[in-house]
Amino acid sequence: MTTIGTPADTTDPVLKIDCHQCHTRYRVRHSDRLTPSARSTCPTCGARFAVVSPRLAPSKKEPLAKAAPPSPDHPRSHSTGATAGAPPTKHCSFHGTGGTLLGMQIVNICLSIATLGAYHFWGKAKIRRYLFSQTTFAGDRFAYHGTGKELYQGFLKAMLVFGVPYFSLGAAHTFLTLPKWLDLLLQALAGLVLFLYVPIAIVNARRYRCTRTSWRGIRFSFRGRTQDFLKLYFRGWFFTVLTLGTYYPYFQTQRQAFLNSHTYFGNQRFHFTGHGSGLMVPFVVTLFMTYAVLILCGLTMAFQLTNAGLTLFLIPFILGPAWIWLLGQKQRYFWNHTTFGLARFSSGITWQKLLTLYLGNLALLLVTLGFAWPWVTVRNARFFTSTLSLQGPTNLDWVLQETTVSSVTGEGLSNLLDTGFDMD
Repeated sequence: MTTIGTPADTTDPVLKIDCHQCHTRYRVRHSDRLTPSARSTCPTCGARFAVVSPRLAPSKKEPLAKAAPPSPDHPRSHSTGATAGAPPTKHCSFHGTGGTLLGMQIVNICLSIATLGAYHFWGKAKIRRYLFSQTTFAGDRFAYHGTGKELYQGFLKAMLVFGVPYFSLGAAHTFLTLPKWLDLLLQALAGLVLFLYVPIAIVNARRYRCTRTSWRGIRFSFRGRTQDFLKLYFRGWFFTVLTLGTYYPYFQTQRQAFLNSHTYFGNQRFHFTGHGSGLMVPFVVTLFMTYAVLILCGLTMAFQLTNAGLTLFLIPFILGPAWIWLLGQKQRYFWNHTTFGLARFSSGITWQKLLTLYLGNLALLLVTLGFAWPWVTVRNARFFTSTLSLQGPTNLDWVLQETTVSSVTGEGLSNLLDTGFDMD
C-alpha cells in the first residue's frame, strides 16, 4: 500500500492523483465522498494505493463546511437525476450517428470484398468499438477491447470443432448412398448437434464479450459454467414441449437469471429477482390470441369461405402487435428485476413505443431497400439506452478490477451459427 501525495494545485476544484507505479493521472469524480486513507486500485496497472489529501483532513479550528446542494445547471445533477428525498438515478444514452456508421460499413464491405471476406471480422470489431464508445452510463462511456484477430481465430476454431461435424452429418446423404433409416438418423444427429451448440454459443459468447467490455476502466466478466447452462437449457425445452409451451415463461426467466446472476462488473455481482409467474399472464394472453387467430385462419381456408384469404391479414395486424406487446413486457420485467448492489435497474419500455420503433425501422428498410440499416441500428441503440436507468444508492467508484480469462471459441461459434447476440 503506497500513499499518494496531494496535487500541486490544491485550489483546483477537481482532485487529481498519480499512480505511483505507472504514473497514470486520474481525476477523482466525487472528492466529497473521500475519507482519509481511502483505498483504490489503478485500472491501468492494478496497483493498490491510498489517497491522502490535506483537504480531506479537517482542521481542528475550522469545521468542515457543509456541501452545497448541486445547482440545476451542474452536469451531475442532470446525469443522476437525484432530487431531495429521492434515490439517485443514473441514466444511459447513445450519441452515435447513422452517417458515421454508414461510412464505416461501406469501408468494411469494400475491404471484405477485396479480401474475400476475411476483413469481415476486423470490420465487425471496429463497428463494435464505435457503438460501445458512443454509449454512456452516468456520464461515462463504455469501451470495447475485442479485436478482429480474436474474432477470426474464434471463427476458425468454431468451424473446426463444431461446424465440420454438423455439416458432415447434415450433408452425408449428398455424397453417400445411404439407407433411408440411416439418413434420417444422421439428420436427427445433425439437429441434435445444432441444438447442443446453441447454448454453448450463448454462454461462451457472453463470457468473451463481457471480458472485452469496460466502463470507467473496469471490465465486466461472466463466470457461469457451460455445463450448468446446458442442464438448464435442456430441462427448460423439455418441459416447454411437454406442457405445450406453457412452461416457456419459467424457462426464459431461469435462463435470464442464470446469465444475469453470473455477470460481474469488476468484483461486484449482478443479481436477478424475477420469477416465471411474473410473465405468465401476458404470455398466456398472447398464446391464446395466437392459437385463436391460427385456428380461425385454418378453418376459413379449409372450408373455402368467402374472402378466406383476407383472414391471413390477421396474422401481421393482430399477432404482430400481440407478440411485440409480450416482448416489451418481458424486457421491462427482466430489467426491473435486475439489481446491482442496493440499486435496481428500471426500464421504461412500452409496447406502443416498441411497436412504433419496429414499424419505423421496417419503413426505413423498405423505402431504402436496406441501405438505411445503419440508421436502424442507431435508432435501436438510442431507444433501448434511453429507456434504461439505474435507481438507488450505488458505490461504483469503489468497484475493484479482477482479472478473468475467456476463450474466443464461443464468439466464433456465435458468428458461425448466426444466433443474433450482436449489438451491431
